[in-house]
Amino acid sequence: MRNPFHLAPEQAQFGPELLRAEVDELYKRTWAALGGLFLVLLVMRSVLRDAIPQHPILGWVFWGMIGVIVLRSSVLILFGRLEDPQTRLRAFMIGSTLIALGFGLMNIISYPLLEVTDVALMAIMSAGICSGALMSMGSSFKTYAFYAVPNLGSLLLAVAFGPQTRWTHHMIILGTTYLAALVVLSLQQALAHRREVLLRLEMAEMALRDNLTQLRNRRALIEFMSSESEHVMRSWKVTQDPAHPKVPSNLGILMVDVDHFKAVNDTYGHGAGDEVLKQLAAILVETARKPDLVVRWGGEEFVIVARDVDRRPPSRLAERIRERVEQHPFLLPSGQTIQLTCSSGYSTFPFALDLPDLLSWEQIITVADAGMYFAKTHGRNRSVGIVSGSKLQIDSKVLDILQQSLEQAEALELVDLVV
Repeated sequence: MRNPFHLAPEQAQFGPELLRAEVDELYKRTWAALGGLFLVLLVMRSVLRDAIPQHPILGWVFWGMIGVIVLRSSVLILFGRLEDPQTRLRAFMIGSTLIALGFGLMNIISYPLLEVTDVALMAIMSAGICSGALMSMGSSFKTYAFYAVPNLGSLLLAVAFGPQTRWTHHMIILGTTYLAALVVLSLQQALAHRREVLLRLEMAEMALRDNLTQLRNRRALIEFMSSESEHVMRSWKVTQDPAHPKVPSNLGILMVDVDHFKAVNDTYGHGAGDEVLKQLAAILVETARKPDLVVRWGGEEFVIVARDVDRRPPSRLAERIRERVEQHPFLLPSGQTIQLTCSSGYSTFPFALDLPDLLSWEQIITVADAGMYFAKTHGRNRSVGIVSGSKLQIDSKVLDILQQSLEQAEALELVDLVV
């Protein structure tokens, strides 16, 4: 039987997001639980009023618990801002375990000094504390187990090895049953929270993925580039600061299109066209590097974002793609194989070395598209790169001129072509 806390292979990609959601839920719900815990401690102080003078360590433990709660509040504020969920989870578990051990120590020390009615009150408060903690820690079974078991378990041990009364066996049976029930409820709540988060993540993933090719779609590209382009531009701003020299980041953007794709649909049917697109998607993913993003832009057009490239345009990647598509026998549903070619255009973001803010990443897509169209109209089965020219200036209408005539833009030395 598969461990319910182990993700299935197809869900493994959601592991980091699942952990982050679990930790966020823990931190979000803990403030109310800490307030309730503080009030319970004040009531507990009244119950232990006569026991503390008999065993001074009990008083130190009590005030130590107050200190831990205050410290826990500070940790929630400080660690709540951290990005690493593992560090935040460790800090949370350490705080929960310290509080549970504090309750455990109070239970073991105070039980021999208390009347039966006071022991019953302590049991009720411990059970109530664990019940309240279940609401705040239910998203993490491990965290709750580290909290509830020392808390209630210590009380059961104190009763089992303490002075025997007619109520001892009843309290042990009830306490053990209650502890087991709480742990089972915690397990169920943690699994329910995981299922809810995984379902949400899977639905979000489906919205960002193309159904046919299983590549990322245009919406995913927009989300990716929104953050990635900001990172790139920040690196260029730091580079321009003499006090903080740094190698700037660059992105290569390629637009790839299948040559004569309409003829494939017209001759062999749309099912054959779909199979061609799926095989082409596999070629693109295999040819690109792992950090790169491969996107189905629409129809038979694909976009590749090559990360961390130097200032040379990604001509090698474009040529590898062209060669692999040309050499690949596309197997159709009928069993027949056909040979196809592709055309591509590419450029870099930022577009100009001296003017990194000149064109946005969306405009670089348009530049790459212009290069692809030029390749289409000049023989197909080729790749064309467009890079900044020597006379490019801040007021250059490079995009307008590119869309009107790529040859004119090259003649004006606004761009250079890499053919």
